[in-house]
Amino acid sequence: MTNAITCNEKANAGIAGWWCRSGIAVVAIAFALPCPALLAQTKQLPNVHYFLDAKGEPGVVAGAAIARRVPGVGSYQAVEVSGPKGVQVALAREGQFLHTLDAPVKVGMIVGAVYRVRVTGIPFRPGEELYPTIEVIDRVHAPSGREHRFPIPVVLEEGDLRAALDGALVTRVIYLEDNELAEPVALKPGTQTVLDVGPIDNALKAADQLGRPVAILRIGSRVPANLQGDLTEFLYGCPPWVPVATAPSRKSMVEKGLWPETIPVEPSKLRNEPPENDEPRTP
Repeated sequence: MTNAITCNEKANAGIAGWWCRSGIAVVAIAFALPCPALLAQTKQLPNVHYFLDAKGEPGVVAGAAIARRVPGVGSYQAVEVSGPKGVQVALAREGQFLHTLDAPVKVGMIVGAVYRVRVTGIPFRPGEELYPTIEVIDRVHAPSGREHRFPIPVVLEEGDLRAALDGALVTRVIYLEDNELAEPVALKPGTQTVLDVGPIDNALKAADQLGRPVAILRIGSRVPANLQGDLTEFLYGCPPWVPVATAPSRKSMVEKGLWPETIPVEPSKLRNEPPENDEPRTP
């Protein structure tokens, strides 16, 4: 399962400017209290300086992955961007944003690159836009031919969108959880767990202790000066992306004549319906 650690830098914070939370189901912990799970893991790790930080400039962590020659760097990884109902996402190509697509949007992104997307159609703030970045730092190694079923989930939660529109910088570190540390809890598709940790914690380090970080989402209030001009710099070089091929549905295969058009019958009816003739039937 893929989880996330989120940091929100508020403009007028009270006791601290940073808070963190980790996600695919939700657990809330007060600002002043450290996360017990993280403390337990920290005690098991050597007390050394953690070099990377999710608060850094987009591309720094990905650059470190390239320098370490992390397996999968340079390959395409399926990423799915989702959000509240009505949200639309626009990808970029050749220095310009393309037409918007209804979320969720699934696309193949290069491991080791930074992508900026355009988010519109925010239901509670009509007419406003956000331009978050997605930094892909690792891959999930899905089975060949089933990459579309195991994308990295990049969830634009309503609370994060509201915070960004109000001037905050929200940083979410998405990680593949360690099966020896994960809680055996069944979650509904599309839901995420959120875990608040202390304000001094490094979200990337926290995610690294709970699993393997694969992507970093940053949602801020920065907008381009001119949407009609060349946005290559704003788009972090505008790296390429590819559509993710999805498995065909049964309906489409029937329409193409690749699947027999049969009506499923309940097992009970096979035994209880009266025979159409006197000939014996096999079960």
